[in-house]
Amino acid sequence: MEKRRISILGDSISTFAGYTPEEAVFYDSYVQWETGVKSVEDTWWMQVIKALDGELGTNHSLAGSMVSGNLSTSAMSYERIEKLGANGIPDIILISAGCNDWGFCVLPEEFEEAYRTMLHGIKEQYPHADIYCSTLPEGKQPQGETFFNIDSTISKRVYSDIIRENAQKAQVYIADLANVQEEYETVDGVHPNKAGMHTLAQMWVREMKKFICK
Repeated sequence: MEKRRISILGDSISTFAGYTPEEAVFYDSYVQWETGVKSVEDTWWMQVIKALDGELGTNHSLAGSMVSGNLSTSAMSYERIEKLGANGIPDIILISAGCNDWGFCVLPEEFEEAYRTMLHGIKEQYPHADIYCSTLPEGKQPQGETFFNIDSTISKRVYSDIIRENAQKAQVYIADLANVQEEYETVDGVHPNKAGMHTLAQMWVREMKKFICK
């Protein structure tokens, strides 16, 4: 039986040097050392792929990217959606996006329109793929500085609600990480360390198996 090809559409949390576009990598050699995420096997997405006995298609994750914005770097863009099939048509697509829209205070109505556009584009390009959309999980707040000033942001729940609603309307799967009641370890409130990556992977696998095992 052939392994299922799994592609990822994400932001900095899903990057890793040598596997994602080199122009926008968060987990470069320095951050790998700082976080303990030293091997691609330590990333949440490779752990999920291994747990599902799949193979990596394309990981088109860009640090700093949002779903919204109408840019070539936006997850809603045709350019990024098309690249998910660069190494063959994916059987499964994992979408981990929206954290930067929340962090940079994109208006909820703008985020909703962008998320809807993104899902429409992905379904049109890959009509036979199983698509999983992640809501926004909670990272543990560190002792030091945080990546985003959470006091100035809209509630993360608002964006997760938009993801759920639009995933349901598009009839794709929801990996409801926001509803798991578990925080993942981070270096800055957002970006996971090695332990945090493992927690995220476990959350993803538990959520996905709700549908895969049916």
